[in-house]
Amino acid sequence: MPHMWKQTQDHEHTGAMLERFGSVTQLLIWINVAVFLGQLGCAAFRWGAFEQLFALQADGIQRGFLWQPLTYMFLHGGIWHLLVNLFVLWFFGREVELFLGARRFTELYLGGGVAGAVLWLAFNLQSTVPVIGASAAVLACVIAFATMFPDREVTLLVFFVLPVTFKAKYLALIAIAFDAVPLLEGASTNVAHLAHLGGAALGWVFVKALGYGRPLQLRWLHRARPLPRSAEDFMREEIDPILDKISRDGMQSLTPRERKILESARDLLQKRQR
Repeated sequence: MPHMWKQTQDHEHTGAMLERFGSVTQLLIWINVAVFLGQLGCAAFRWGAFEQLFALQADGIQRGFLWQPLTYMFLHGGIWHLLVNLFVLWFFGREVELFLGARRFTELYLGGGVAGAVLWLAFNLQSTVPVIGASAAVLACVIAFATMFPDREVTLLVFFVLPVTFKAKYLALIAIAFDAVPLLEGASTNVAHLAHLGGAALGWVFVKALGYGRPLQLRWLHRARPLPRSAEDFMREEIDPILDKISRDGMQSLTPRERKILESARDLLQKRQR
């Protein structure tokens, strides 16, 4: 009984946090912004120990800083680095979270970041260059979205100005090529391409294992439920209220978010029927 009571307390606490911030996606954005402000404050006072402690570094891991594969993804190298990552997270993360649920989405995001760290460390144990940024975690969300909705057309603002439209599956291929090509050519860049590819791989494996497309049988992802929400739960919680609203007030009464949910549900059902 005490254990069950504690689980209930934890669930209520998590629910209260999500209600305050709106979603895990928004909570992650606020955390990234808060950490970046902390970085700026430390830089202003010339306190370099902050990044030495929390950025991903091979020698840091060897010295026992085992938290770095988790903490590095909340640090950024500048305002543009932060804004691009948060823009992409906001664009793709909200819908992925809608279908996976808060807990699974959190696992996807953090797992993508950690997978990126592990892959980078595997090939850079002698490196003295620190790695920071949410790119691996964010790319896990992008690949998850493209795996769930490969034919969905998405429009991105290049440099926040120029609109460019791709199908999600092609956008995913472009993102992967951006990291794979420099590695194959042996080009020297300041980008941790291996970390990005580790996040991308985790995103694909994670969503496939949850049953989107041809599922992968990975036991560690099936300890609870094969899907974060069953089709019946999703219909009852998300689609039925929208259909009731259409019946009562007509299509014109739907909000942009409700129209997006219907569109996503249609795409997902079509994909699963193939």
